[in-house]
Amino acid sequence: MAEKKKRSPLSFIVGLIVISLSVTGIISIISTVTDSLSRQAKEKELLRYEEYEKFIAPVIMYDPDTFDDITMADTNQLISIAIWSILDSDLEPDAYEYAEGGMLIPEKDVEEKFRSLFGSEVSLTHTTVDGGGIYFSYSESNSAYVIPITGVTPVYTPKVTAATERGGTVILTVGYLASTDWVQDGEGNMVAPEPAKYMKITLGENSDGSLYLRALQSAEKN
Repeated sequence: MAEKKKRSPLSFIVGLIVISLSVTGIISIISTVTDSLSRQAKEKELLRYEEYEKFIAPVIMYDPDTFDDITMADTNQLISIAIWSILDSDLEPDAYEYAEGGMLIPEKDVEEKFRSLFGSEVSLTHTTVDGGGIYFSYSESNSAYVIPITGVTPVYTPKVTAATERGGTVILTVGYLASTDWVQDGEGNMVAPEPAKYMKITLGENSDGSLYLRALQSAEKN
């Protein structure tokens, strides 16, 4: 019978080193892939949050009263929010006509924006509204709102801190950042303040997949 070759201790050690390096390499690859996927997931989440913030920004800047259901909201406040949303959409200087007293935004444009923000369950009657210290006068003769030409600083800007998606509903926890509390650091960069308060905003889904505001309620920090 042939005598078995004895395995060299050195070969055994080299083998362990090779196996160890292979395992280390696999772990490193898994770790790299995991970190990459984690970063991608985080970036995707932040982009989603930014989309929500853009959608609710006109609501937050006006800081309307809370409501458990959109049908219970103050319609005049909702009209003001719809107008602010139009004004905050990078309008061209000649987007609308002007008349004595300011720019004319047709009621059909206001109603279209109103529906895109608040859905179809709320009845809308065009009337003069308080846009947060600035009055948007409704002109029946022009079938339009007269918008004074003046600068306005939003009361708050939104910071979405959590989002829970359930079927056709999205529940957001939103920090209200006071516009007067932003500061500059030593390098001139703007530094966001701590939220002055938190609110829970519930978004519903229309039949076409677009979102609309369903509820606005007080919330605790998430």
